[in-house]
Amino acid sequence: MKNLIATFVMGLGVAGVMQGGEPPLQQAEWGAIDRVKVWSPEMQEEVTVDIWVPDSAYLAGPSATAATSLAKLPVIYMHDGQNLFDATTTWNGQSWEVDRMMERLVGSGMARPAIVVGVHSDSGKRVAELMPTKAVVNAGLDSLLNEVKLKGVPPYGDEYAAFLVKTLKPYVDARYNTDPSPVSTTVAGSSMGGLMSLYALCEYPETFGNALCLSTHWSGSPAIKDLFAGALYDYASAYIPMPTGEGYRRKLYFDHGTTTIDADYGPYEERVLEMVRQKGYDERSLASYVDEGAAHEENAWARRLWRPLLFLLGL
Repeated sequence: MKNLIATFVMGLGVAGVMQGGEPPLQQAEWGAIDRVKVWSPEMQEEVTVDIWVPDSAYLAGPSATAATSLAKLPVIYMHDGQNLFDATTTWNGQSWEVDRMMERLVGSGMARPAIVVGVHSDSGKRVAELMPTKAVVNAGLDSLLNEVKLKGVPPYGDEYAAFLVKTLKPYVDARYNTDPSPVSTTVAGSSMGGLMSLYALCEYPETFGNALCLSTHWSGSPAIKDLFAGALYDYASAYIPMPTGEGYRRKLYFDHGTTTIDADYGPYEERVLEMVRQKGYDERSLASYVDEGAAHEENAWARRLWRPLLFLLGL
């Protein structure tokens, strides 16, 4: 069992996390970043959050200047927030370059602007907080989960998802010019963050209208990948919400590369996509992409970020 557990932990996807300590403040080339500390009663810890707001399109927040737009903005809640904007501050010299892609899409008139809320993670807690706990427990893997304590931290994906909904979203909505409705509220991430994005959509469909899941880590680890992927499939099949809410249509996006860890994802993702289509998701609600030759890294996600953003925010 110990060998199995070790293999499980080592095989879980890692999307560039800080190795401890306070990361430097990210600098945006377009828009502004507010760094805040938010206490989470759900996780009993203080969470670092980088909130990016587009130029001249917001009314509140520490970085605000004279606002020129009264439009309420959609919000994207993203995991691994320390890796989203500024490659000079990350552990591997890579970032998603979210602000640059937003500038291109919004500046060209192709997409609406949005606020991006980046929730930080660190290497000692990331797998624990992004674990879709119920999905694995429902499959009878709770004994394994109880023993998987990465650096002494037991899995708490339910508490993390609850923090996003019950604490962080009200904090953001109270301080920024947001559209708080589900159609304008999205959860997004890569690797384990892709799993948590799908999980949060399933757990809180009345809050999150959309989910963007890049390089979703379906495979867990080589030793148990079919079992792990099967647990995720069964959970999603049971709990994925209908493609239409009250007066709106959801947006669900998946993608993956074909090298490094991403090489494992194809068959598992195709099975999930087929299930989602059977639930009534069509091209208006579901998009997917296979990035041939792409690896499991921020540079790859940055290059194709336009796809999910255009699907979500396109005009």
